[in-house]
Amino acid sequence: MEIHLVRVTTDDGQNRYWLAVAPDQDAAVQLVLDAVPEGWAASPSGLMAKDEFATVGLRSGEVREVNVKAGLS
Repeated sequence: MEIHLVRVTTDDGQNRYWLAVAPDQDAAVQLVLDAVPEGWAASPSGLMAKDEFATVGLRSGEVREVNVKAGLS
């Protein structure tokens, strides 16, 4: 499993970022889409979260919204 950074666009056009633990980007995007309100869009950010983010306490199949401006905390 890998930790993927996924960009979410809300229905009002704001961008948010989520971490998802999944085997690949497509699975990560689907996990995030399952967690956000219907009508929001999600796409891979093109970045793989670095190994140090493995300490965020997520397990396989879990997602969490993150504050990218605060350094993914």
